[in-house]
Amino acid sequence: MREMFAVIRENRDRSITRLLSCRTLEAVIVASQAEKNKVPLPERSAIRAVAMDDGGYTEIVL
Repeated sequence: MREMFAVIRENRDRSITRLLSCRTLEAVIVASQAEKNKVPLPERSAIRAVAMDDGGYTEIVL
């Protein structure tokens, strides 16, 4: 199985919104940083880069 990556945002009600899908680790890191730059500083921790598989997702620590 090929690995998938995504940029997600955790909402105030604890739901998750997928902002972007990426094919490589490098792309998801760049996309995550770009999305974080669009929001105010207090909201940046809600945006995360993750690796996805059939069991859910794992956060990529930047």
